[in-house]
Amino acid sequence: MSNKDITGPVDKVTNIVVDLGPRLIMASSEVLGTSDNISIHVAESTKEELEKLKSAYEIRLVKMLGEGKVEA
Repeated sequence: MSNKDITGPVDKVTNIVVDLGPRLIMASSEVLGTSDNISIHVAESTKEELEKLKSAYEIRLVKMLGEGKVEA
């Protein structure tokens, strides 16, 4: 099998804004505020994963170590 025979998911989408609607804003188990509408920019996902995201009761955002780090 050559590399050109390997393909990713057919329903993959990139660079899409997902509107999640009203949400509580929490850090760990502490409520820090509310939002009338939260939108997030998703870099890459499948259509099925986006539907799960939109309907999820709870969504966790986890900071990726080493990403976006500014060196002085």
